[in-house]
Amino acid sequence: MSVKEVRSDHDFFDPAYVKHWSESISRYRPERKRLFEVFAAEAARIKKGALSVFELGCGPGFLAEALLATCEIARYTLVDFSPQMLDLSRSRLAKFQDRTVFIRADFKKADWAAGIGAGFDLIVSLQAVHELRHASRIPNLYAQLHSLLLPGRTILICDHVNSSSPSGQRAAHFMTVEEHLSTFKKAGFINAREICPAADLSLMAAEKP
Repeated sequence: MSVKEVRSDHDFFDPAYVKHWSESISRYRPERKRLFEVFAAEAARIKKGALSVFELGCGPGFLAEALLATCEIARYTLVDFSPQMLDLSRSRLAKFQDRTVFIRADFKKADWAAGIGAGFDLIVSLQAVHELRHASRIPNLYAQLHSLLLPGRTILICDHVNSSSPSGQRAAHFMTVEEHLSTFKKAGFINAREICPAADLSLMAAEKP
């Protein structure tokens, strides 16, 4: 069933726009620094040696850089639909090139995960899920991510969330925290919970049984 997508104000295929976005995001989203720390702390809770990590919507590689610099990671797979963002990630993460894999894929497409392979200890995503451009697509995405994760391992999703009474386009675009947690459970995850609210964002976690 087709949906009427919520229009994006961003052009992540324009190199100049991507450069400006990457240089300014930390200024108008200062809460991201704290979120990076919480992502790293949650990764450290996984009782294993070097982790295999998958990041959905890596952007310019800020989260990947924070995790690779502070956590024991054997392999970090980064996915984004924007070749310009992937280029910035490759440059930013050059010193980790022996541990990084870059994949261009549009996770709005049904077959985006084909060829990626399962077996990840940790799945992370920061401000990417809403790029589905409609909340009705989130359940299928979470089911796909569930299939990529090893049993007993963790997913950490941080995205824009709605208040309990959203209006206008927000109602179609985003979910409430409670809706995200319910969707995790329906996709087969357990222990779904909110870890860190930050402005209009929320970092949420769950595990695969």
